[in-house]
Amino acid sequence: MQKIMILGASYSLVPLIQAAKRLGYYTIVTSIPGNFPGFSVADEICYCDITKPDEILEAARGYEIDGIATCCMDVGLRSQGYVASMLGLPGPTWEGVQICTDKSRMKQAFLQEHVNTATHVKIYSRDDLERASETLRFPVIIKAVDQMGGRGISRCDTKEALFAAYPSTMAATGKDYCIVEEFLIGTVFGVEVMVEQGKLAYFLPVGDELHHKNPFFLMGHWTPCKKVQPYEDKIREQIERVIRAYGVVSSPMNFDMMLVDGEIYVIEATMRAGATCLPELVGIHFGVNYYEMLIRLCMGEPVCRYFQRPREERTPVIVKQLESKTSGIVEEIIPGTKVGGDLVDLSFNIQRGDTVRLMESGRDRIGQVIVKGDTMENCEALLAAVLERIQVKVEDGD
Repeated sequence: MQKIMILGASYSLVPLIQAAKRLGYYTIVTSIPGNFPGFSVADEICYCDITKPDEILEAARGYEIDGIATCCMDVGLRSQGYVASMLGLPGPTWEGVQICTDKSRMKQAFLQEHVNTATHVKIYSRDDLERASETLRFPVIIKAVDQMGGRGISRCDTKEALFAAYPSTMAATGKDYCIVEEFLIGTVFGVEVMVEQGKLAYFLPVGDELHHKNPFFLMGHWTPCKKVQPYEDKIREQIERVIRAYGVVSSPMNFDMMLVDGEIYVIEATMRAGATCLPELVGIHFGVNYYEMLIRLCMGEPVCRYFQRPREERTPVIVKQLESKTSGIVEEIIPGTKVGGDLVDLSFNIQRGDTVRLMESGRDRIGQVIVKGDTMENCEALLAAVLERIQVKVEDGD
C-alpha cells in the first residue's frame, strides 16, 4: 500500500485524510501533539513540527512515503514543498513555496513576470516607513510578510495610522521587514486553480463575502461569480504569469484578485487549496470530491479530465462561515433546519459550554453553511432561510 504524509491534523485537514483513505492510501498524519481531530482518522500518527522542513524530511524518509499533502493553511506548506523537491515527489516546489510564503518575495516575483499587482515598498525601519508614506498613495495596507488570516495586517488611511500600525505588524512577523502597498479600490474576488504538469487543469473565479473589520477577512464565497466572467481571459493571463513566476509544475493554487476599472490585479497567490470551504465549493460546482483531487494530484495521478464539465452543467454554490453575535458561554445550539437536498452542510465547530467571541477574525467562526441550487437566486433564498432559523444561545461570560 502506498503511503501519504498529511501535514496538519486540524478540522480542516480531516476531509483530506478521509479522501486519502477512500482512495486506498495509508495515511501518516503529522503534527505536534494535541487534541486534534485528524489524529482519530489517521492510519498512523507522526508527532513532528510541520513548520520545520528538515524535521519533516527526516520523518518522510523514515516512513518511505510516496506522497505528501496539506490544504487550507500555510503552516505546513514550506515543509511540503521542501520534502516534495528533495524526494522528487509531485507537489509544490521548494523554490515556489519560499516565494509564496513571503509577501515581499511574492511581489518581486510578480514584477519579474509583469503580473498586475499593487505598488509596494519593502520596510526595514521607520525611516523606510517615512519614505513609503511620501511615495505611496493612501489608503495603504501594511503587511507582515509571513503571516496568513489577517495577522499583522492593517489598512491605514493616514500617515499617522501607518506609523501606529507598524509596531504590531513587526511584532507579528518572524522577519526583520514588512511591506506597505497601496490599497486598491475595486471588486475583490478569489480564484481556485489546479496545475498539472505545468498546465491549467481548471481555474474557477469565486465571489468573496468580506467581514469589514480592519483588516477585512473572508466570511464566505459563491460561484458562479458573474461580475468577473467577462474578464476570464484576463484572469487566465494573470494566472499563467504567476505560474511562471513561481515555477509551478503540479500544485493547487489559491488567488486573491481584484477587478479595478476593467483590469485584473493579483493581490496574493499561494500554492495550496483555499480555506473557508473552498474545496467543498469547487467539488460541488464541478461534481467531484475536491479533496480526492488534491490527493490524486500529489500522488502523481492525472486530474484534468475531472474538470471538463460544461459551464451550463455546473452547480451554483454558496458557502458561508457562521459567527456569534456576542461573546460568552454557549448554552444551546438550535440549527433549525435539517441537512439534506440543496442544504449540503450545516455544522458547528462549537458545543454547549464552549466559549465564543464576537467575531474579530476567521478564527472566531462557530460553524459553516453550504447550499447549492439550480440558480444563484435559489441558493441565496435557501441560505437566508437557513440563517434565519439558526439560534445560538450565549450566556455572558463575565
